[in-house]
Amino acid sequence: MAISPRLYGLSGQDLGGGIGMDQAFDLIVRLFEEPEHWLKMQKERDESLHENSSTSTALFHFTHSDPQFGSIHFPMAENSLDSLVSIAGSVSTPSTKTRVRIFRHEIPAVLDNSEICTELASFLVDIIFRTLTIYDDRGSRKAVDDLIAKALSDVLFMKNFAAGLVQVMERQLKVQSHVGCYRLLKWSCLLLSRSQFATVSKNALCRVAAAQASLLHIVVQRSFRERRTCRQTFFNLFSQSPDIYKIYIEELKDGRIPYKDCPELIRLLLEFSSTSPPLFEQCKPTYLDMYVKTVLNAREKPAQVLSEAFYSLFTRMSHEDFQSIVVPSSVKLLKRNPEIVLESVGIILKSVNLDLSKYATEILLVVLPQARHADEGRRVEALAIVRSLSQKSSNPDVLEVMFNAIKAVIGGSEGRLAFPYQRIGMVNALQELSYAPEGKYLNGLSRAICVFLLSYYKDDGNEEVKLAILSAVASWAAQSADAIQPDLVTFIASGLKEKEALRRGHLRCLRVICKNADAVLRVSSLLGPLVQLVKTGFTKAVQRLDGIYALLLVGKIAALDIKAEETVAKEKIWSLISQNEPSVVPISLVSKLSTEDCMACVDLLEVLLVEHLRRVLDTFSVRLLLQSMILLICHPSWDIRRMAYDATRKIITAAPQLSEDLLLEFTNFLSVVGEKLYISKTSETENSLDPQVPFLPSVEVLVKALVLISSSALAAAPSSSMRIIFCSHHPCVVGTAKRDAVWRRLYKCLQTLGFDVIGILSADVGNLSQGLLGPMGLMSADPLEQQAAISSLSTLMSVTPRDTYIEFEKNLQNLPDRYSHDMLSENDVQYCTQETIEMWSI
Repeated sequence: MAISPRLYGLSGQDLGGGIGMDQAFDLIVRLFEEPEHWLKMQKERDESLHENSSTSTALFHFTHSDPQFGSIHFPMAENSLDSLVSIAGSVSTPSTKTRVRIFRHEIPAVLDNSEICTELASFLVDIIFRTLTIYDDRGSRKAVDDLIAKALSDVLFMKNFAAGLVQVMERQLKVQSHVGCYRLLKWSCLLLSRSQFATVSKNALCRVAAAQASLLHIVVQRSFRERRTCRQTFFNLFSQSPDIYKIYIEELKDGRIPYKDCPELIRLLLEFSSTSPPLFEQCKPTYLDMYVKTVLNAREKPAQVLSEAFYSLFTRMSHEDFQSIVVPSSVKLLKRNPEIVLESVGIILKSVNLDLSKYATEILLVVLPQARHADEGRRVEALAIVRSLSQKSSNPDVLEVMFNAIKAVIGGSEGRLAFPYQRIGMVNALQELSYAPEGKYLNGLSRAICVFLLSYYKDDGNEEVKLAILSAVASWAAQSADAIQPDLVTFIASGLKEKEALRRGHLRCLRVICKNADAVLRVSSLLGPLVQLVKTGFTKAVQRLDGIYALLLVGKIAALDIKAEETVAKEKIWSLISQNEPSVVPISLVSKLSTEDCMACVDLLEVLLVEHLRRVLDTFSVRLLLQSMILLICHPSWDIRRMAYDATRKIITAAPQLSEDLLLEFTNFLSVVGEKLYISKTSETENSLDPQVPFLPSVEVLVKALVLISSSALAAAPSSSMRIIFCSHHPCVVGTAKRDAVWRRLYKCLQTLGFDVIGILSADVGNLSQGLLGPMGLMSADPLEQQAAISSLSTLMSVTPRDTYIEFEKNLQNLPDRYSHDMLSENDVQYCTQETIEMWSI
């Protein structure tokens, strides 16, 4: 068969009597610079390949009938292509052993015994790309990668592989699928590091880099492990080939690699340069120029991820660069187009490791108009900037200047603040100043700001503004106990008599103040009004939240003041609460509360179970309180879960005997969650969630809760190992992972904490088996609990097979219907088996 060399864009002069390194490189350049021609060539090449493969041609060669072209011949033995065709049929095998044999032995043997020609290289590339989506194990993938790395030393293979790779990468971008993205990125790094592709053409390299940037945008949305592996792959590329890193920087600088929509490549390049101070200093001017041009001088609001991509640059920025480049550009743009750069300026101020004292006033003055803007988004972004300025300003004089500037605006220096959102914005700006670094200088400033805010509270008649002022007062009073003067205590006492919204605002203010232990005794005179609120709150359901806040404050005061404790006992507060609300924090209420109110519930449970444990054990059902804590540990909000984790650790440290009860309640919680999941999957109608489970937690949330509870439970009572292994195999916790995935993770955590897990399990096989085979496990009516028991027994068999089997056989013999199976007919067995399969498939 004859194929024109024009098909591959080569003239007869280029080819002469054969193809050399220079001609091959020239071919690659043309392929990438003329994509339309390449697509046409690919189609004709595939048709040609199919024809040759089906007829098993004995000799492959390129010729052209026109005399002006020379003839080129690529002799290849018939059995080489036939062997590859034969091997291709086995590539999709599910056997890892067969896959490894194909790519480590069979294909290399074919390549070693023949000279690679275009047809052979093309067919080999096709075989490799077949593995992209079906090879999911490490051994198979490693074998394919090693073959690619070895074959890339051949120019013809490199040409075919590069063209196919870019084509598949660009097709992947169109469908936006994550499947195979990491593999393509790794292969592209192999192409750049194991061949001379990077030296062929800048246009070709830019096309590969652009495709990499786009695929990185998809990969970063995947799991942490996939992101970490991808990062390491690129780091290895840049370490092995420093020249490639420099080429990337040059192409980014000249704009030939697009990155505005896919900034993850910039992040990778910056992170790599950060590992080498000399390299970072060399590239820093380029990155600074890119940041100013694409972010600060952008005509449209840049994406948040684009600003965050320069994080490594921000953390290593010097005062000189910040003062001469960033501040002038930021201030200019904040005056001209604040809506575009507010978010970006907030990100860089939050990230830099610099003292911002000498820049704070200049930036604050241009940000304050945005803090009182009609658009809420602008107000939020402006307040984030004010917080960063206060957090990173160590000069106390600067904070006072900032306070005076805000106070002047509130006083009308820039016009009357007619709308509530304007006044709220300025009050919130004052609150953000409270994030300043701690120091004695804050004592006087805290008092001054609290006095000003109390005065402003009396002058403003808007309820929303008053609530914002209370929040600001709380933040500043919590900073320094000296700010809690008699006038502030009198003000709060008066506020506790207000109507519902303002009363609750004062309670929230008091809760924040009492986070400072030194401030608790200064407000102890409020015990009387708070006790009355507790009584009212726990006798009237509509005021239950007020009662929760008041009880929290009473509990904190009573923990430090003996007289207050006597007053609480005299008023019979504990018995009153237990009669009206035994759980203290009703589970049905939790799902309706805001984040701040849920945090108050966590605080209350911690105070009760740590500071007043004896009273609680005598008066309440601890299990009801722990049910509420379990729900908060599994809350959808990360802020609430994080606080609940810390509170749980403190509770278990103070009362280790509660850890086993906590594990028991978690086991019961899993049963209820499993039941609700089953109903949601099998019922076609909408089902309102059970009051005991107002929200269904994710698998990861349940796993973290189990890890938190297990360590303390195992330390307090090794016999709890049965519940721990059972919960770690529960389908609600395992999700779609392998049945022992959570157990292996938990095992590593416990081992890290010093537990001899294998020893504990081996020493208690009898009780473990009895529990897993009993009513809570295999004999349970709940199919999810049965599945958890079976998976647990499987794991136990892998730990101590002999003892586990002996115990299993012993329990099997004792079953009352042990021999009933022998009475079943063949049809009975088949019917039962089919019924079981259908049940488990649900």
